[in-house]
Amino acid sequence: MNKKMVTIIAALAMCTAMAGCTGSYTASSSKAETTTTTTAAAESTAPAESTEDESTADESTADESTADSTSTNAGTTDYDVDGDFRAFEQLKDKYEGNYLANLTGQMSNNGTKYTICIKDGKAYQALTVQGMKSYTVCPGDGKLYNVSEGTTTYSIEDDDGNQWKSADILFGATLDFDHAYIDTTTNVVHEYYKLDSSVSGGEGQIVYGFDGATYDLKQVVLLPDGADESSAVYFTVDSIGEADDSLLAVPDLSAYTKE
Repeated sequence: MNKKMVTIIAALAMCTAMAGCTGSYTASSSKAETTTTTTAAAESTAPAESTEDESTADESTADESTADSTSTNAGTTDYDVDGDFRAFEQLKDKYEGNYLANLTGQMSNNGTKYTICIKDGKAYQALTVQGMKSYTVCPGDGKLYNVSEGTTTYSIEDDDGNQWKSADILFGATLDFDHAYIDTTTNVVHEYYKLDSSVSGGEGQIVYGFDGATYDLKQVVLLPDGADESSAVYFTVDSIGEADDSLLAVPDLSAYTKE
């Protein structure tokens, strides 16, 4: 399997190996998922009074109620963790099979820039690390084109027709919904889904973080089974929109040397 067109697999391997990484996932530890989900459900099912109070409170009152400046204007959400609505399904209906996303790695892959474009079984995946960009294109011609702008080299490998799924970090390996959690401090809704190990290369979960007011996607976290959430791989979502066909074409390799 091509070693570059494996965003999900590589990320899972990374977070399994990064057990010593510091920090913690804001959606709470998996060991406390049951209790936090229950708590979130209680908070979200009775928002009428608290939501109205919070919406009419002035900024100074909000400042007094919390010392964390990031939560001052966190807002409220009508999301029900026990309800039928799932923000991921809304995202999926809009973008599955046709999207261009720009992500930034956090924690163990801090600062790495990712650009992922998926459409009609074709894929483009670029990584920029410390200003050095490399990318892989799966244009649907049975080949994978791996290009390094830093070394001005390229390689071509065979594509079995399924490589694009490994690059599809938003939808390619997502299975059934597991549970949801609301971080009331940041007003972020976290939805947990099981990972398809046949695509991801390992068991685990993918966690989507949505803005509680707009349900815009803010964060994606890959969490392998058996790993602490402090060693998970985090991606902030800088932008997401429709696919750019120009990225999915066979690349011009005239200025590159074959490896």
